[in-house]
Amino acid sequence: MNIKSVKSGFGIGCLVFAAAAVIALPVRILQFFTVIESGTGFYTETDWSVYLLYIVLAAAIIAILALGIAKRKKLDYSLEYTRRPGLSSLSLIAACGILLDAYNCFIRFISEETVTTASGSSLDSSKLIIMLEGVFALLSAIYFIMLWLTYLKGNSNGSGFWLLSLTPVLWSIFRLVVRFMRTISYIRVSELLIEMIMISFMILFFMIFAQVNCGINGKGNEWKIAAYGLPAALTALICFIPRLVVMISGNSHLFYSESGLEFCDFGIALFIIATVLTRITDKLPDENTSEE
Repeated sequence: MNIKSVKSGFGIGCLVFAAAAVIALPVRILQFFTVIESGTGFYTETDWSVYLLYIVLAAAIIAILALGIAKRKKLDYSLEYTRRPGLSSLSLIAACGILLDAYNCFIRFISEETVTTASGSSLDSSKLIIMLEGVFALLSAIYFIMLWLTYLKGNSNGSGFWLLSLTPVLWSIFRLVVRFMRTISYIRVSELLIEMIMISFMILFFMIFAQVNCGINGKGNEWKIAAYGLPAALTALICFIPRLVVMISGNSHLFYSESGLEFCDFGIALFIIATVLTRITDKLPDENTSEE
């Protein structure tokens, strides 16, 4: 009988991720009601919760990256053809969240609700960036719909969509560019800082996911799916869940004015977690090892 344990795959890293989420999420929710200024997103004071949040976030990211590097020769990525109903459902949820982001981008483009850059670039440049984010969000949603059907049927591993697999990378890049366009301090506005960390890790995750899943220079890089994916998922949950709690409690005015509730972050976080749990495995011994 083959008994799975936390030592299989990236189990220890997943425990670090879970522990960090359990600590960071309540702290972040508390900050919205105590030390974050409504509208601007500035900290009104730097209390213990600020230090604790950043220490937990930094420690978790460093630990996950270190564990990934330590296990880089021991991890593999499952490419077998099999039905994956859980991952299939989460792919569809991610697709719906990304479609919503595409819709929001097109609405902003039509209504000309764009932001100017720090260097004073034209409104048309800002609109173009938002439109490109919307276009690649739409293509990314199509990619996740294809993954949904693939995992549902189990007749493929999704490696055939090599061109579409790059669209989430480009979508994430334009999401990051839009945030760089904001004329406000990235350090003082904690929401913006966490979002930029989140999107940076999403870019890394989607890039390596495309390579490994499609078999394009992915050999030996399987560990990066977990090492980049879990920090992306952790920061995505920190961005989404506290905002959801604040909104449900009827305190949406506490949001930073340019950072609303983005369901795409939650959908992607769930997809990443499921991918790490179900497709990152221990590497099997080489066939040419000694039979003894």
